Amino acid sequence: MYLGKVVAHTLCATSTTTPDLAVSARCVQVVTLMIGLIIWASGLTWLVFALASIYSAWPFPFNMGWWGFTFPLGVYAASTILIGNELPSLFFRVLGTVLSTIVILLWVVVSLGTVRGIWKGTLFVAPSPIPR
Repeated sequence: MYLGKVVAHTLCATSTTTPDLAVSARCVQVVTLMIGLIIWASGLTWLVFALASIYSAWPFPFNMGWWGFTFPLGVYAASTILIGNELPSLFFRVLGTVLSTIVILLWVVVSLGTVRGIWKGTLFVAPSPIPR
C-alpha cells in the first residue's frame, strides 16, 4: 500500500506527467489499497486462529518461542495503522492504536519473562530433553 502511495505521489508530482499517467498512478494506488485490505482480512483470520490455539493450549510454559508472538502482531498493527491513514476510517485508527498498545504490552511481558528465565536458569534448557 505504501509503495502504491509513493508511486502515485511521485508520478503526479512531476510536471511532465500526462493526464493518462496520473490516472494510472491513482489506479495503482487504489489497487494496492484493495490488495492490502484483502491481505489484512486474511491476517485477521490467522489472528483468530492463533488466539484460539493459544486459548486451547493455555497454560504453557514460557520459552524463547514466545518471542515469535511479537513480530506478526507488530506487522499487523502497523498495517492496520497504514490502512487507517489511507482511508478516512476511525475504526482502523482506533484498532491500530489498540493493537499497537497490545504489542507494547506483549514486548514487556516477553522481555520480563526472558529476564526471569535467564535469572532462574530455566530459559535455555531444552523443553523436551533427549532421553539417555
